[in-house]
Amino acid sequence: MFRDDWHTVKGFTKMFGEPTDDMLTELTKEFMFGYYKYDDDPLSYVEKFGMDWVELLLQYNERMEEYENCAIFRDLIKDYINYTQIEIN
Repeated sequence: MFRDDWHTVKGFTKMFGEPTDDMLTELTKEFMFGYYKYDDDPLSYVEKFGMDWVELLLQYNERMEEYENCAIFRDLIKDYINYTQIEIN
């Protein structure tokens, strides 16, 4: 899937500056809404959202001590990495 540079965390930061805590709170809410709504294929949701954003949301939620969210992000990252390695090999 092609993603324009501004869709990445690095590209977003370059164009708009660092994401704020308020923005990351809202992104976490949006991600969790979609995750629970589309739970039939959470790995494709991670791919669409972007692994770099999911990792940033994990870091943010760790800092905010939202450990339930952290567990979800951590497991999704781990599963996505395992899935993409299987697909490559």
